Amino acid sequence: MSNARLLNWAALASIILLAASGLHAATITELRPTQVLQLEGQVLLDRVPVVSSVALDPTGRLLATAGDDHLVRIWDIRTAQPVHQLIRHSDWVRAAVFSPDGQILATAGDDGRILLWSVTSAAPYAAVPEQVLSIHTLAFSPDNTLLAAAGTDSVIRIYDGRGGGFVRTLDGPGPDSRALVFSPSSDQLAAGARNGQIRVWDARSGRLLHELTGHQRRVNALAYSPDGKRLASAGDERNVCIWDTATGKLENTLPARPGKIFCLAFCGPNRLAAGTSDNLIRLWDLSSGGEQYHLIGHTGSVTGLAWDSRAEVLVSGSFDTTVRVWQLNPGGRQITSAQ
Repeated sequence: MSNARLLNWAALASIILLAASGLHAATITELRPTQVLQLEGQVLLDRVPVVSSVALDPTGRLLATAGDDHLVRIWDIRTAQPVHQLIRHSDWVRAAVFSPDGQILATAGDDGRILLWSVTSAAPYAAVPEQVLSIHTLAFSPDNTLLAAAGTDSVIRIYDGRGGGFVRTLDGPGPDSRALVFSPSSDQLAAGARNGQIRVWDARSGRLLHELTGHQRRVNALAYSPDGKRLASAGDERNVCIWDTATGKLENTLPARPGKIFCLAFCGPNRLAAGTSDNLIRLWDLSSGGEQYHLIGHTGSVTGLAWDSRAEVLVSGSFDTTVRVWQLNPGGRQITSAQ
């Protein structure tokens, strides 16, 4: 019997076994990156630095990467060449985020400092005066007016999006918040903490809107859908919760997969990417609740995702010291998986 016929029989047997077990088979397309950016070691470390955060400017041209060597790098993603190397932090840089108008880059990390940079300069133009504990995450409101920060303590701090002036504090969902996101209309702010709790506020007034209690373990990632009607959350439990943002009710739960989830990104209205500790990026079709793509190639935990809606390109950063660029189109190798 030929090898091709043997493979066909093996595939058929696999489907029969899945049916007998009550599961159903789904076809998942495996994709490999179209571009790989490799970080180089610097004098601050005797090894190549990990990537803890990635961010794209609104044009999709500039890429910011941050890591444990205390540096922030700005790249021209079209040429894969560095533009600036930002050297002012004194500890691990956990977060880097561009303002929605593309004029400002905000960075923060374990030194408790928030620095604001012009994208055309290698020196910060402002530093948030408050010295706080480690900062794990930053988020700009889409209307450019607010910058939110969260970290080791239980407080969410809100600053002016331009100059960094203090606006207010919010009582967070718990200590050690690593997930923070504004809704696309800038009217909501959501934060998740180590205890699995999520809080959602009216971003303009600071009034608490919802307390979401679908997780039992750390929430590492939050993402609003492009229309703002859904909020996705995930973390150490390895599943994904989908919430109705108007009511705060749980809409759906995507089944757990191997690996803790460190980052989420909506790639269009019904497609959600999840970066995990098993070195994989999974793309879920929220219409069907099934996995659509596996993005393979990273050899370390995937810690950051950024989506360019114009080019339909996903950018990922990893503890494997690389940044990878993915063109989300058909044509990869297809596999059969139980759903």
